[in-house]
Amino acid sequence: MSVWNSSASEMRLTTHEKDWQEMAKLDPLWAILSAPEKQYNRWDYRAFFQTGEREVAALVAEAKELGYPARWGRALDFGCGIGRVTRALHTYFPECYGVDISSEMVRRAHEFAPGCHFHVNKEMNLRVFDDSYFDLIYSVIVLQHQPNRAVALAYVSELVRVLGRDGLLVFQLPSYIPVRNRIQGRRRVYTLLHRMGCNSNFLYRSLRLTPIRMVYAPEKEVLSVIRSCGGRVLNVRPDDRAGCPCESRTYYVSR
Repeated sequence: MSVWNSSASEMRLTTHEKDWQEMAKLDPLWAILSAPEKQYNRWDYRAFFQTGEREVAALVAEAKELGYPARWGRALDFGCGIGRVTRALHTYFPECYGVDISSEMVRRAHEFAPGCHFHVNKEMNLRVFDDSYFDLIYSVIVLQHQPNRAVALAYVSELVRVLGRDGLLVFQLPSYIPVRNRIQGRRRVYTLLHRMGCNSNFLYRSLRLTPIRMVYAPEKEVLSVIRSCGGRVLNVRPDDRAGCPCESRTYYVSR
């Protein structure tokens, strides 16, 4: 894909990294799991990690229903944050890896999930991993927050690449965002004021602004990327992870 050589996308990824570094310090749990009532550090850590346990238990049930992966040895949590899902996956997989763009998130992930392996990834690829490396790959409410559609789809192709034969890749990505919601005015105001020198803590806590963006990719486009990379689509299910009025899909892929 041409995105690999796109300097504009690389510059956006650098800004994206800075935004998530700031959120990791301001309100890390809410940045990962954005329940409105939990904003401004209202998440209880125990309750937060329990959501990961329930999520992974449901994932495992779905995987067994599908009959994939063929092996249960190595798993990847793409966009791991502080390890909410990664450490839950470790109950089922001997080797668990987490990847995040924020070094602060990864630092905390090491604390909360010491038996797992974590990597800071600031590039538009997953070259840190070999082809066909993982038996299971999971990524939800992550690709939707990438700098743009091209970056999100580039990561989809990389997730397919590092998926092992007869493995299972489960990822979520919005398929449609209404035009009026694509403007994301609060994020744009945050970016403008931050560039003018306003403190991120003031912007977030006093003005209630965040740098978190939302992107989407039509289902047909996502399916095309998966298949062009050698992926085999097992299922596509609508979900509500992008919030109303957006439309979202969860994709189940093998090779």
